[in-house]
Amino acid sequence: MKAIVRKVSSSFEHALANFFGSGPTDLSEALVQHDAYVSKLIDFGVSVRLIPSHSGYPDCCFVEDHAIVAGDSALLTNAGHDSRLGERKEIEDALSSDLNLEFMSKGARMDGGDVLKFGDKFLVGHSKRTNRRGIEDLEKFLSSRNYGLHVVEVPPESLHLISVCTSPVPGKLLAPKGWFSESDFPPEAEIIWIPKEEAYAANVLPIGDKVMMAKGYNSTLKILQNLNLEVHEMEMSQFREADGSLTCLSVLYD
Repeated sequence: MKAIVRKVSSSFEHALANFFGSGPTDLSEALVQHDAYVSKLIDFGVSVRLIPSHSGYPDCCFVEDHAIVAGDSALLTNAGHDSRLGERKEIEDALSSDLNLEFMSKGARMDGGDVLKFGDKFLVGHSKRTNRRGIEDLEKFLSSRNYGLHVVEVPPESLHLISVCTSPVPGKLLAPKGWFSESDFPPEAEIIWIPKEEAYAANVLPIGDKVMMAKGYNSTLKILQNLNLEVHEMEMSQFREADGSLTCLSVLYD
C-alpha cells in the first residue's frame, strides 16, 4: 500500500475550524503529531511519499480531500472551500505516476472527507463541502468501474461524513449515537455505535488487522479491541482543533 502525505504548513494556526475545534494553537506540537502519524504508517508497512507544505495553504496537510481512489484511478475533486482549491495541483502531480486521473466538472464541489469505500460501493456525504453536482460526478466515475454509491446526509454538527463514520473492518461501520439512524446507511451494513460524546473517535484508519484511532476515547478503544484489531492510539489534539482527523492526513492506494 502507498500513501501521499503532505507536511504541515507553517501557517497551520490559521487553518479552517468550525466544528470539532476552534483553531490549532501550537505548530510545534502539530509537527510532532504529524511525524508520529507518518512513522506509524511506515510501521504498518505503507510506502509513504511526503510532499512539501505550502505557507499559503494552512489546511494543505489534509490531502484526503483532493482525491477519491477507485482501483487504478483517482478522481480529483474541486475542494468545497474556495481557500483550498489551490492545494490540488501537488496532489495531482504526486498521484499521476501511479494512477489514471480524472477531474470533476466545473461547478462540482467535493471534499474527499465525505467519501468512504465500503465493500463494492462507496458512501458519500452530502454536506457543507460536497454538493449534488459533485455527487453526480462521483457516481459517473464509480459506475464506470462497477462500484455503487450510497448517499448519506451529513449532520449539520459535522464537517464531513468520515469525520464521524468510518469502517474499521469489512461490513461494519463505526458511528456515534444520536448523529445518524440505521436507515441512513446501506442495509447490509452492521453499525457499531459509540458514545455520542466520543464522536471524534469514529474516525479511525484501518490497515489490515491494525487500526489507528485518536487518543483519549476509552469506550471506543474497548470496542475496537473487541473486534480483534491491534489498536494504536495517536495524539491528534492539534488536528482536531483544525477539524481534521486521521484519515484526512493521507491518500491511500494500492
